[in-house]
Amino acid sequence: MSERTAALRAAHASGLLVGAEPVLVLCSGGRDSTCLLDVAVTLCGRGRVSVLHVNYGLRGAESDGDEAHCRALAERLGVELEVVRAPPGPSGNVQAWARALRYGEAERRRRAAGALVAVGHTASDQAETILYRLAASPSRRALLGMQARGDARVRPLLEVTREQTAEHCRARGLTWREDSGNESDRYARTRVRRALLPALRAVHPAAEANVIAAAATLRAEAHVLDELVEQVLDGHEDVEVETLAALPAALARLVLVRLADAAAGHPAGGVGRRLAELLALGARGGPAALDVGDGVRAEIARGRLSMRTLHYTAAPEMPEPHSDPAIGEILVSASTLQARVREMAQEISHDYRTLPTSPGRSLLLVGVLKGAVFFLSDLMRHIDVPVEVDFMAVASYGSATDSSGVVRILKDLDVVIEGRDVLIVEDIVDSGLTLQYLLRNLGSRNPKSLEVCALLTKPARRKVELKARYVGFEIADRFAIGYGLDHAERYRNLPYVAALAT
Repeated sequence: MSERTAALRAAHASGLLVGAEPVLVLCSGGRDSTCLLDVAVTLCGRGRVSVLHVNYGLRGAESDGDEAHCRALAERLGVELEVVRAPPGPSGNVQAWARALRYGEAERRRRAAGALVAVGHTASDQAETILYRLAASPSRRALLGMQARGDARVRPLLEVTREQTAEHCRARGLTWREDSGNESDRYARTRVRRALLPALRAVHPAAEANVIAAAATLRAEAHVLDELVEQVLDGHEDVEVETLAALPAALARLVLVRLADAAAGHPAGGVGRRLAELLALGARGGPAALDVGDGVRAEIARGRLSMRTLHYTAAPEMPEPHSDPAIGEILVSASTLQARVREMAQEISHDYRTLPTSPGRSLLLVGVLKGAVFFLSDLMRHIDVPVEVDFMAVASYGSATDSSGVVRILKDLDVVIEGRDVLIVEDIVDSGLTLQYLLRNLGSRNPKSLEVCALLTKPARRKVELKARYVGFEIADRFAIGYGLDHAERYRNLPYVAALAT
């Protein structure tokens, strides 16, 4: 190998491009993917390498220029190039849409050709990813960063900095394209790159390298923790509640996470935080269940805890059409909402089937006005056990996009709930302050049981610890509108849940 640049040496040492499989390189035309394509051709030979470029059409002539650059690069290196021209993009989370489109197209081609998919993520991207996840997610996994290999996707340049990919391109006489979007502070990742990382380097010149090194150490330690979890499960897909309760809390949370990940088929967020609730349910004896988020339900039967997936229809890749610029990314589509509401109704019907059917004794649904009206109306139509309904109105949100922290009852219940089974139906649990107040207030009225059914929950915003027995969806820290949720009393009538564009 001639001109053994740092990028070429690192990619060769990784061993990720060594094998019989063909390699599909995702190339945007930027310095990192241009470097990766040249490195892949050098290590694998032209016959094993092909290129995929997605023209999103988001930057007009600049996007077409990226495509032309990739065509010229592929011709120079003697590899086959396929270009995908994207349909019109959304007005909301453009980066998420582009990522889903890019990897979806790559996966289809990978399956057809039996290829590895190579992406040009670098050590610089790794540091940005860790810092972004650390800020956005209270999870140990957030600190582990990206893996060099995940299934059929490889990152041969993950030990290489962005400066080193540029050095490789210059040494090889290769030009690259600069994305003007990287100069904008519109995207969170760009703000991390342009503001946070320089601030950390000002604290310590090796800040970026130290973040990467810390993640590598944590990944190594994660293997030890994984072995402990395997010892606890001992090949089983469930665990005794008594065993779980006897473990150190940190290890018990990891066991829950492992079971939930296996049930979901992907990392299930926020499950470890439900440990105390699940142990409390297990201590009651008898069958019990709890929606732990991310489409996973924990079930306790005969003293053992297991997890299963709630199979509702996945949201479509492309968002539903809308023209209002205030409506951003579609968080949950209309079809996905309705499918999950039906499932929640089935779960409630199963859990409350043995209740008395006489008036004043059957399950009482307490809808929280105004946001829960849509959800409650659809939910109760699918519950097949006798129910009654009443409403409360509380004030916690004004026209701003944050909770006021002050809760006031504007309308109280019309019925007495002493001795009754009560299910609070909420649209969203955000800070938890409103729900905490309702649980205390209604709990003081001596109901027989008091549980919560929430369509949405936003764990990143939680200010108080509380439980919801039934949860539709966990969402990120975005201000949600639609399906009853409003911003300054608008957008409740949207049939889906979307993020408010900022």
